[in-house]
Amino acid sequence: MKSTFLILSLFLSITFSTAQLKSDSVYLQTKIWSRDANHDIVYSDWTTFGCKTVALLQGYKSTGVVLADKYGGNTSYSFKTTGLFYTEKQGNRWWIIDPEGHPFYNIALNGLRPGKAPSNEKAFDEKFKTKENWISQCKQLMENTGFNTTGSWSDVETIRAFNKVSPKPLVYTTQLSLLGSFSQKKKKKSGNKEYPELAGVFNPDFPTYCNEKARDLLVESKNDPNLYGHFSDNELPFQENHLLKLFVEINDAADPAYQLATKWVADNKIDVENITKEQKEVFAGYVANEYYRIVSSAIKAADPNHLYIGSRLHSSAKNNPYILKAAEKYADIISINYYGEWNVIPKHAEQWTKLNKPFIITEFYTKGEDSHMGNVTGAGWLVKTQEDRGIHYQNFCLALLQIKSCVGWHWFRYQDNAPDDAQADFSNKDSNKGLVNTQYEPYPPLAEKMKELNTQVYDLIKYFDK
Repeated sequence: MKSTFLILSLFLSITFSTAQLKSDSVYLQTKIWSRDANHDIVYSDWTTFGCKTVALLQGYKSTGVVLADKYGGNTSYSFKTTGLFYTEKQGNRWWIIDPEGHPFYNIALNGLRPGKAPSNEKAFDEKFKTKENWISQCKQLMENTGFNTTGSWSDVETIRAFNKVSPKPLVYTTQLSLLGSFSQKKKKKSGNKEYPELAGVFNPDFPTYCNEKARDLLVESKNDPNLYGHFSDNELPFQENHLLKLFVEINDAADPAYQLATKWVADNKIDVENITKEQKEVFAGYVANEYYRIVSSAIKAADPNHLYIGSRLHSSAKNNPYILKAAEKYADIISINYYGEWNVIPKHAEQWTKLNKPFIITEFYTKGEDSHMGNVTGAGWLVKTQEDRGIHYQNFCLALLQIKSCVGWHWFRYQDNAPDDAQADFSNKDSNKGLVNTQYEPYPPLAEKMKELNTQVYDLIKYFDK
């Protein structure tokens, strides 16, 4: 009896640890990520979510032919050729147009750079020896899996060097960290680590700092056809629930952010202790408008040729209508880091579709339990296997392809977070986020699912738009 029970338990364990096929969906076991009262990361028990996949799309059939130019653009269609990337709306569908004038769907890997942990460095030396070898193999990996762009925090210097000698370039982005670096500089000088980051927007030195930093950083890239665009920052705390209160608590009559906040409170007759959601959103939108006005001006002055692709909005900021209004006014593309939902939910898609600019999802990922990593850092979903990660990837991206104002996505990230990386912040330690592991070895089940979808993007868009 005991042996029968053990066999049955083993069978059930196998059954529920793999994807289940039902009707037109695949069902996965996943754990939902959240934070407890102490702001610590906790996961739910295993629960079930459905996924759509390429293979299960009713009536879909791939042409089996990939007609792509050297950037990854679709050569079946042509637009005006400018030698640079730009945006174009055709009917209800937004597109990026690549330097050769072809519609281009932006499929990127974030953090394409060598890991800094001792285990990463040892593996790098054994496998690649040089950065030249490493970046060449990265290019091959991206081609094999259908990625066409390197996202934020990639090794831009090595990528540019590769592009000088390769007939098929790596399209890349830059992360300028304008307010982020300005804020850190000011905090270090003042010793006040609690000073609100966004208050720096109103510092009279901030515009000059942005102009000078953008000019210095972009001198090499402003005429580069392989550059997709510039991010100004990442996940600035526009969503901060007590942003106005934080400005008031600066309590320094000479501080511009304090002056703004106290005047705002007086002019709008706001009770800071009982501020409404609408009042919070309006104030955050005003701060965002000033931020985008300053950084976009600096970026466009230093590099008028390339796209300004936003600041990677996250949390509730990505749905604050006043912040979005500011972003669409100054950014060419609105970038959004998306966590906490299995798919982009309809109300978010509807809100972003109404904007007069396209958007890209610049962070999302899942983690696999079979990696045997800690997986208690980062906001991605936890699933059972690497194949399940690939299934969720298809599910998430198929939903994005149906949103006609979405022009791409960026997977977070190239490599797993090594547990022995002493330089990494807590959110990027010991976690299975990568297409490759800490030893630079790809996960084949994940890679195959990514390739299956990525290499059929233009056929899939045609299918959804018919």
